[in-house]
Amino acid sequence: MGWASRAALTLLAAMLGAMTLLALPDPAPSCLEGRVFDDRGAVPGARVRVQGTKICSRSDGRGRFRLSPLLAGRRATAWREGYFIGGTDSASDPSIFLKRLPSDDNSDYEWVDPSPSAAEGQNCANCHAEIYREWSSSGHARSVEGRHFRNLYEGTDWHGKPDSDWGLLTQHPDGAGVCASCHAPTTEAFGSRRIRGVASSGVHCDYCHKIESVADGQLGLSHGRFNLRLLRPKEGQVFFGSLDDATRGEDAYSPLYRDSRYCASCHEGIVFGVHVYSTYSEWQASPAARQGIQCQDCHMKPTGRMTNLAPGHGGIDRDARTLHNHRFFDGSQEEMLRRAVKATVEIERGQREVRARVCVWSEGVGHCLPTGFIDRHLILSVEGLTPDGRTVDSIEGPILPALAGEKLAGRPGRLLARVLKDMEGRTPVPFWLAAPDPPLDTRLVPGRIEEIHFVYPRHMARLRLRVWYRRFWSEVTRRKRWPNDETLVFEQVFSPPL
Repeated sequence: MGWASRAALTLLAAMLGAMTLLALPDPAPSCLEGRVFDDRGAVPGARVRVQGTKICSRSDGRGRFRLSPLLAGRRATAWREGYFIGGTDSASDPSIFLKRLPSDDNSDYEWVDPSPSAAEGQNCANCHAEIYREWSSSGHARSVEGRHFRNLYEGTDWHGKPDSDWGLLTQHPDGAGVCASCHAPTTEAFGSRRIRGVASSGVHCDYCHKIESVADGQLGLSHGRFNLRLLRPKEGQVFFGSLDDATRGEDAYSPLYRDSRYCASCHEGIVFGVHVYSTYSEWQASPAARQGIQCQDCHMKPTGRMTNLAPGHGGIDRDARTLHNHRFFDGSQEEMLRRAVKATVEIERGQREVRARVCVWSEGVGHCLPTGFIDRHLILSVEGLTPDGRTVDSIEGPILPALAGEKLAGRPGRLLARVLKDMEGRTPVPFWLAAPDPPLDTRLVPGRIEEIHFVYPRHMARLRLRVWYRRFWSEVTRRKRWPNDETLVFEQVFSPPL
């Protein structure tokens, strides 16, 4: 081979080498390697995470872990049951020290006030302003001072007049402690008519985030705080939550905060032999439970607006879809009810009459509808209309009872409710005066369609279907002089074929 040929081959090889170098990617960054340990040595089985992401691993038998490289501004965090959450101090020191949780609950603990305080960093709202705003509009924040509750508890009316019809303290004072276990869980003296201090905040932040686990009592018979294990420290702080990578030094993680059992002690209750609250057992029997859908998935669904739990106070930016709302409604109660109630009508016109097949059901609900306090109910109104809009009475079909109130009693429709009676068969009665017999229950059950048939005269031109939601019986609302307690959650007009 001549000199020119050898030179050409050398040049070609150099060019190919340069092209290969250009095509090679940058060397992959090395993984973060570190160790999780406590005051006794290695901590195996800890969950190690790149903070604020789904990237995680487990520490091995010697406490070692390997993790993807940290993102800018993020730490590696670690948690294992029985410990506070820990985190790396810097990328140059990937070791994570885990501090043990207190071993005993301190019954002399002083509760933290949720409301804003001039003392920087002391109260919950100072760091968690958006969560506090959401909670403040919730039923949990009004569990002690809500006027409807106070009126039923004290026997007063809307204007504070005493001895006004239903009243637990006047009619069954032994039940005061049962109410306190859920409505005022941070006080020991709810028999008095007024509660002061942090306890008046009801089901507040500090209480909820001191729940370590569910106790061993029977759900429904062990109420509220009596069936929850709290962990209140003698020194410092501890806050349990649903994030395993919060690293302020006083945070702990518990999977219970994403589990329906967390809600059960207050939302399942047999009181004086009456199954007053049955939401948890309804959920257990529902398709939602079989699909693994928990209470928090619907009632703490992220709003999509909050991206930082504590902006400017140690919080980090997160995916808004991972941060739960604390209003406990997806939007509002009315919005959830409107989405939940569904109905259709099939109308057949005959020579002498019009037949209507009404189907009503709940959709996207993991419990009976309505649920919660036993007096809550729905009223289905099926109203026939003439061509000029006058009401037409039905010939056949169910009619609404007196419990529906003067405006609707005797009209075509159905009451969807649990109805309590006393030993003499009188209704409505408060649960503390009710007979222990199971109440008549006609509410909407998840996965089941209620089918109701009506017959109207031939001149019926349209059928108006409406569903109202009420928290209390119309008669009780009138006697207590409460504001209007009626929400229209469904309305549609159907026309029969010509």
